[in-house]
Amino acid sequence: MEAIQQFALASGIAIGGGLLGAAVSAILLRRAQARQAHRLAAEVAAGNLPPAVAAPSLAPLLDALSQRIALMQQARDELDAQRRQLSADMVRQMQQTDGAMRAKDRFLSAISHDLRQPLQTMDLALAQLRREPLPAQARELVQLDAGMRTLAEVLDGLALLSQLDAGALQAHASACELEQAFASALAAQADAARRAGVSLHAHAGGHAVFTDPRLLGSLLERLLDNAIKASPGGARVLLAARRHGTQVRLEVRDGGVGIAPIHQPRVFDEFFQVGNPERDHRKGFGLGLPIVSRLAALLGTRVELRSRLHAGTCFWLALPRASVLQRPPRAVLLDRDPGHRDALAAMLRSWGYAVQAESAVDAACTHLAGGNGGLDAVLCAIDADDDPAWGLVRAAAAQQAQAARIVLCASPGPGLLELAARHGAQALSRPPAPAKLRSLLAQRPLPQSMRGAA
Repeated sequence: MEAIQQFALASGIAIGGGLLGAAVSAILLRRAQARQAHRLAAEVAAGNLPPAVAAPSLAPLLDALSQRIALMQQARDELDAQRRQLSADMVRQMQQTDGAMRAKDRFLSAISHDLRQPLQTMDLALAQLRREPLPAQARELVQLDAGMRTLAEVLDGLALLSQLDAGALQAHASACELEQAFASALAAQADAARRAGVSLHAHAGGHAVFTDPRLLGSLLERLLDNAIKASPGGARVLLAARRHGTQVRLEVRDGGVGIAPIHQPRVFDEFFQVGNPERDHRKGFGLGLPIVSRLAALLGTRVELRSRLHAGTCFWLALPRASVLQRPPRAVLLDRDPGHRDALAAMLRSWGYAVQAESAVDAACTHLAGGNGGLDAVLCAIDADDDPAWGLVRAAAAQQAQAARIVLCASPGPGLLELAARHGAQALSRPPAPAKLRSLLAQRPLPQSMRGAA
């Protein structure tokens, strides 16, 4: 019995030892396989497979993985090459586009400088002819006048669009009374409205806004010009302002046929026109609203529109509300002719200006020195290149840079026009047309391309 027990114990120990050894062997084998798998994974990840694999059953799988990795590497290399090529193409196209834009800006700047001066000379000569009895060629004179105005309008619009795109203009915000801004805009478009048989109306509501008065004036003139062209004879165009919380909403409403929804997203695109397939220049050139859009962006706002077919169109923008200015605009007038001086001073006062009218340069310069940076306009009658009155123009440029500088010439020639431009002044024939004068006063010292509607 004891022998049987000893045999059973020995057998149990042997079996237990065998099982323990098997377990240890299994654990060691699994660890070895795990280490081998990790090494193989590292080789696969690195893309460097060993020529022989210890586990034959893994060889087909690893071969497939190796081929897959090779294909992926090839595809990645091809994508990298395509990306480099596309990047190079994009850089080249951007350089070409940038060069084309600079060339366009140089071209527009050149035509602005080279063509605007002779155009202005011809315009002033035509103004002089219009004051004389009409000759037998009156019809040809009228056609020449219309052609001149059309050409000047296109050049001014293109030049201004180029300046806005190039960032050459800066906004200088101040409190701006809408009563005066609206009156100036309506005066600038009065002749166009009369020719079209359209009546202009304004309601400023006593509001003032914080913005650049010059840029706002140019924007409103173009919106009015667009409304006049869109309205049939006998229609009514309204320029109005309404308070909306801390802002004032400016609206221009026309009496036209309206704009179809499909066309509304494109009305601010250059040269796009609704209802003008024949490109009749009397309906504009498709530059006015693109300029309006850029001017609004420069003023920190945007122009919106609301339109229905056969119910007209309303363009509107919102500007920050400001307190109404307490002082009237101030002007200095120099003219040795008492009749002209008194008549022009009376007209300026009827527009709300406080006018200092003088016949001597020294006296007029005294008012410049005492303006304390607050003059709004300096008007000077000049008849020759060596006229002493140029001293007032130079002093105004140095001491009152924010003021409009306007040279009034009885018989302007190229020399006078060049001198005026050199001193940052605008030239008008004497006596000046009220609408033109009021438009220049509203704009103040901006480039000439800011005048008129495109």
